[in-house]
Amino acid sequence: MPKKNDRTPPGPTDAHGLVTACRRLHAAVDRLDAKAASAAGISRNDLRCLNRLEQGPQTPKELAQHLGLTSGSVTALLDRLEHRALIRRSPHPGDRRAVLVSMEPKVFRELAAVYRPFGEALVELTHGFSKREGAAAVKHLDDVSAACESVTDSS
Repeated sequence: MPKKNDRTPPGPTDAHGLVTACRRLHAAVDRLDAKAASAAGISRNDLRCLNRLEQGPQTPKELAQHLGLTSGSVTALLDRLEHRALIRRSPHPGDRRAVLVSMEPKVFRELAAVYRPFGEALVELTHGFSKREGAAAVKHLDDVSAACESVTDSS
């Protein structure tokens, strides 16, 4: 029997195939994000911040926690993005000592050249899906995301 190491996923062959497919997807999205950051002339952390802000306004503290950065580092990051007019800081409506950071609409225009072809490819891929197959694909991707989050959020 072959000796298992830390890189050998447990379970049957189909589980190994799922892990391999997830790794391939992660690597492909990582390359896509690298291309987007380069095209926009921003760092990967800047892009990660913008991706987080796509969910809505956040405080600098929330962004720092999500990105794993110190408050000083996130301040410098926000200064860079604000200088490029990609984000805006505004007073927090519920805490006059805090600010909220929001993404400017121009971000979508700046990143569209990279991300739009991917979105179009996804739409094309789903043209042959029934509603049930489309729903199953979304559920599988959500389940994979939840599995990853459960491992990363538990530490």
